[in-house]
Amino acid sequence: MPAEPVVDLAALEQGRAINIRNAIVATLCGCGPAAVLAYLHPPRLEMWLIGLVAGFVWANFFEYSLHRWILHVPGTYAFEGHLLHHASIGMPHEPLHVNLGGKAIYVVTMFAGNGAPVVIADWLLHWDFAPGVLVSFSLYFFLTEEIHWRFHMGGWLPSWLDRARAHHLAHHDRPDRDYAIFWSLFDRLFGTAS
Repeated sequence: MPAEPVVDLAALEQGRAINIRNAIVATLCGCGPAAVLAYLHPPRLEMWLIGLVAGFVWANFFEYSLHRWILHVPGTYAFEGHLLHHASIGMPHEPLHVNLGGKAIYVVTMFAGNGAPVVIADWLLHWDFAPGVLVSFSLYFFLTEEIHWRFHMGGWLPSWLDRARAHHLAHHDRPDRDYAIFWSLFDRLFGTAS
């Protein structure tokens, strides 16, 4: 039986600190503007719910698109950074490359790029769905970051995520498939699920 890979404790601590910082930044980037928008123009309950669902689906599409069409395009800066994640599997420094957001500025950029069109569309349509969408973006980022960490670094997850873990880890064996981390909706729609 092969020995368990040895993890550098300093890398584990630093990786976890990045994970926590990214969760805080994502919460501020999504929930902060959502609170302001909801205060200025309180949405009806159904618009909160529509926003939460639409935001979760949009966040899953963004994750899929970013991973498939940006992080796996050879020769780009994003590819080089993502390649570190793939190359670090089972290595002592793996915890440094498990986090999805990387630097806080990348998390802010993701939220600005996804949030601005939502806020503009909501302002033009007067539907008041943006607060729910922005909260959902934060929740999705937090869940994806934490689940991804636990897939790679261990830690308890409910048994219904066992299939998602296998789906994600299969991506490391076949990087042209299985781009989603825990919800394979767009892998199934685009035919990239194993």
